[in-house]
Amino acid sequence: MVALQGGSFSMGSNDDASERPIRRVTVKPFAIAKYPVTVREWNACAAAKVCGFTATGKDEAPVTNVSWSDAKQYVTWLADVTKKAYRLPSEAEWEFAARGGTQTRYWWGEQMQPGMASCKDCGDSAAAEQPTKVGNFKSNPFGLHDMGGGVDQWVEDCWHKNYQGAPADGSPWLGGDCTSHVLRSGSWKNDTRYVRPANRDNYDTNVRYPTHGFRVALSP
Repeated sequence: MVALQGGSFSMGSNDDASERPIRRVTVKPFAIAKYPVTVREWNACAAAKVCGFTATGKDEAPVTNVSWSDAKQYVTWLADVTKKAYRLPSEAEWEFAARGGTQTRYWWGEQMQPGMASCKDCGDSAAAEQPTKVGNFKSNPFGLHDMGGGVDQWVEDCWHKNYQGAPADGSPWLGGDCTSHVLRSGSWKNDTRYVRPANRDNYDTNVRYPTHGFRVALSP
């Protein structure tokens, strides 16, 4: 886990209607995982008969094919076992963490650069077949890996089609359409547009999909 001090940032972008309006959001201190949850970590929960399936793949690859409800099961189990307040990050916390203190299109600048992320046209042909093991790419300025590309990552928030009326305190936005939840990061199958920290997507809450994973957050 990486502890972040929190702070204010401009959330969203003008690149897509769902990312508007850009607004100032202030996030409280929290911690977020350095990497997405791996196959090995997930299977500890499966072995405890709490998580609904045993994941296949390399131990250090990110777990995939996880629904939002699956991800919630995992964080509830982890909190229970460790007696710590593990949870999914809010959408605002995720974007704050992904930006790493930057406001550019990608955390490293305005242009896509090869070798920075795992996506369909990120310049790494091997990445197109499956997600590479976590931490394979450079970390962002906050020391976080794979916050863009790799696997789509579930956050706590229910889906809203834009930020009109969204909370400005970094808390999850829970009203609205909770039959689908927000995904961040894009995956190895998406193009560079999805790697942007501002990019957002959504999917059915209870449905598993081959590119969907998650990472955990922790309240202080």
